[in-house]
Amino acid sequence: MSNVERLDEGAVQILRINRPDRKNAVDPETFAELRAHADALRSVPSLRGVVITGEPSGGVFVSGGDLKVLKDVRTARGARDLARKAHAAFDALRELGVPIVAAVAGDAFGGGCELAAACDYRVAEAQVRFHWVQARFGVTTGWGGAANLLDLVSRGTAMRWLLTTDPVGAEEARAEGFVDAVVEQGVAVEHARDFIGRVARQPKAGTRRMVFLLRETARLDARRARTLELDHFGRSWATTDHHDAVARFLRKG
Repeated sequence: MSNVERLDEGAVQILRINRPDRKNAVDPETFAELRAHADALRSVPSLRGVVITGEPSGGVFVSGGDLKVLKDVRTARGARDLARKAHAAFDALRELGVPIVAAVAGDAFGGGCELAAACDYRVAEAQVRFHWVQARFGVTTGWGGAANLLDLVSRGTAMRWLLTTDPVGAEEARAEGFVDAVVEQGVAVEHARDFIGRVARQPKAGTRRMVFLLRETARLDARRARTLELDHFGRSWATTDHHDAVARFLRKG
């Protein structure tokens, strides 16, 4: 059985963590499969967005790292090697140049929160809670969670969530800026699919550049951000997609 199922819907590609017997906990093999799926998606010309979700019978979105496997990692070097596998999977998904949407239909724990934070857009069902429990296990975030969280919420909020390990409800997560949409139970994937569908109505070249621009400027100073923006703006302006869209607009009078 695959640890990550791919549901091919053309413009929308759904990657579902499929380890219900382990509460959708992830291990190095899971990261390798995520990366392999990302590599395969490069050859899907219709791709406009990726949805990350968990197999629903698992009862959670992702429950973090599979400690039955990871308990054998004992050294700092081993921990860093594990984290690099997670980073490689996330980076491969980001390189696709399409929105990565987390459809959170169950509680997220530890690394599951980090996986959601690595996405571009997060939709959570109303009953969901986020459990940043890393400190409870005597570790920091390791899969980019702290940096990604600080892109979304205040330092004080990040401190509170990460240091107290108190569960964070979906509505609080939205109020603080971590979650982008809260929906009723059972429709997170549908909402994610609809979001990507609206993106797909726009010219592909422009949205691709915009995705890269928004990601890359998040941690740049204003001067570097303007330089990067000019580069992406110029490249996207010169595309056929842009010129065709302008022509369509002008034809409408």
